[in-house]
Amino acid sequence: MAMDMGTDMATAMAARSDLPVLLALGAALSVMAPAASAGDWRITPSISVNETVTDNIDLVEKHRRSDWITDLAPGIKVAGHGDRLRLDFDYRLHGLFHAHDSSRDNYQNSLSAAGSLEVLENWFFIDADAAISRQNLSAFRGSTYSPVDVNDGKNTTETRNYRVSPYLEGMFGASVDYLLRYDLSKTTSDEGGAYDDQTRRLLGRLDGATGFSWLGWSIEADSEKNEFGQGRDTNSDSVRGALVYRADPQFRVSLIAGRESNDYASENKKSHTIAGAGFEWTPTARTRLAASREDRFFGDSDSLTFTHRTARTAWKYQQTKDVSTSTNQASGSVGTYFSLFDSMYSSAIPDPVARAAFVNAMLANSGISPNATLQGGFLTAGVTLRQSKELSLALSGARNTVTFAATRGETRDISRGTGMGWYLGTDFSDTSDVRQTGASVNWSHKLSGLSTLTGSTSRLKSKGTGVSSVNMDETMYSINFLTQLGPKTSAGLSARRIEVDGTTTYIENALTGTFSHRF
Repeated sequence: MAMDMGTDMATAMAARSDLPVLLALGAALSVMAPAASAGDWRITPSISVNETVTDNIDLVEKHRRSDWITDLAPGIKVAGHGDRLRLDFDYRLHGLFHAHDSSRDNYQNSLSAAGSLEVLENWFFIDADAAISRQNLSAFRGSTYSPVDVNDGKNTTETRNYRVSPYLEGMFGASVDYLLRYDLSKTTSDEGGAYDDQTRRLLGRLDGATGFSWLGWSIEADSEKNEFGQGRDTNSDSVRGALVYRADPQFRVSLIAGRESNDYASENKKSHTIAGAGFEWTPTARTRLAASREDRFFGDSDSLTFTHRTARTAWKYQQTKDVSTSTNQASGSVGTYFSLFDSMYSSAIPDPVARAAFVNAMLANSGISPNATLQGGFLTAGVTLRQSKELSLALSGARNTVTFAATRGETRDISRGTGMGWYLGTDFSDTSDVRQTGASVNWSHKLSGLSTLTGSTSRLKSKGTGVSSVNMDETMYSINFLTQLGPKTSAGLSARRIEVDGTTTYIENALTGTFSHRF
C-alpha cells in the first residue's frame, strides 16, 4: 500500500502540464547559452543534388514503371563545445521532384541532434536530443535503405522524436550519490496520430556505501506515463533496491528486489514483485561484460551486453528481453551506421555529444554515410514485449573498413490475450507476433586519399503469426563510389538492387549520382 501511494504521487507529479517546465527550460537555455558558448564551434551550411533513376518507382511485381527523381537537399551542421555547452546538430531538407509524375513531388526532413548544458556547475544539467527520419510502417512490404524515400512513401513515414531531460546529481555527505531526472519525450509521424506518443518519466536514484568497502547499495524509483495517439494511456511505477558486492575493482555482483505496478494488460494497475541478480566485469578499459535477469510481471527479463575493442576492431553482442512503450523502430532493426558505431563506442566515450563527433568523423573518413540504413525494422505503437539478439563487428585498417551485423528479434502484443488490445501498428491488425532475422556486411575501401569505394549486402526475413500468417524475404545489394573534387566538394555514383519476395513481391534496380558542396 505504501509503495502504491508513493508511486501514485510520483505519477501525479509527472503528469502535470509541461508548458511551464518547457518555458523555464527555454529561458534558462537562452540565458546560459551565450555564456557557455565560448569554445570551439563550427557552423557548416551545405547543399547536395542527388539524381536517381529507378526501374520500378511503384515497387510492384508487374507493370513496372521507371522514373527519374531529383533530390535537392540544402543542409546545415552545427558542432562544438563551450565551457558548459555541447552540441551536435545536423539537419537537411530534401526536395524530391519526379520527372514523369509531378504529383509525386514532396519534401522530406532529416535531423540528428544532441546537446547538453551544465546550467549550475556540477549540479544542474539539461540533456536534449531530436531526430527526424523515415521509418518503415510494416515488416512485410520491403525496406528503404536511404535517408529519403524516392518511391513516394509506399512503406515509410516521416517520424519525429524529441526529448528534453533536466536532471540534478550530486552527493549527500561523502558516501551517497543522488540523481533526480525528469524526461519529457514526444514522437509524431505523418500517419494521422497512429504512431504519436508522449512520455513523461520521473526517475530518482541513490547509490551509497556501507561500513564495508566491498559492499554497496542502491535504490531506484521510476514513474512513467505514456499518452498514445490511438488507444488508451498507460501508467507504470517501480521501486528497486540492490545490494552490490565488489569482489575487486573490475568485478561486481548485484542482488535485486523490488515492486512494480502497471496497467498494461488491465484497466486498473496490478502490482508484481521483482526479484533478480546481475554482474558486471570490466577486466580492461576496452572490455566489458554485463548481464542481469529479473522475474517480472511478464516472466523473465534478460539483459546481456559484451563489448570489446582493440586497435583495429570493435565487437559487440547485446541480448535483451523487456517491455517497450515507445513508438519507435521495433526489433529486427540494426539501424543506421551511425547508431551501430555509436552503440559500439558507448562505453569508451560516455558523453553522447563527444561520441557523435567521433563517430561522424570516423564514418566520413571511411566514406560511409552515417544515415545509411543497415536493415529494416518497423514502427509499433502501444505496449509490446520485445526480445532481441544483436551481434556486430567492425574491422578497420589503413585503407579498408569492414562491418558485420546480425540480428534476431521478436515483437509480441502482450495485451491482446487479455481483451485489452489496442492499435499497435500496421502489422498487428491480424498478427500478434512478428519475428525478424537479418544479417548485413559492408566493406569500404580507400582507393586514394580522395576516393572511396563501398559495397554492402544484407538479407532480412520476417514472419508474422496470429489470426493470419505473413512472410517476407528481402535481399539488398549496393555499391558506391565517392570522390573529393575539392576541399569542400564531393561527388559520387551508387547502384542498388532490392529483391523482395513474400506477401509483397518486387524487384527494383536504381542508379544514383550525387554532388555535394560545403560552404
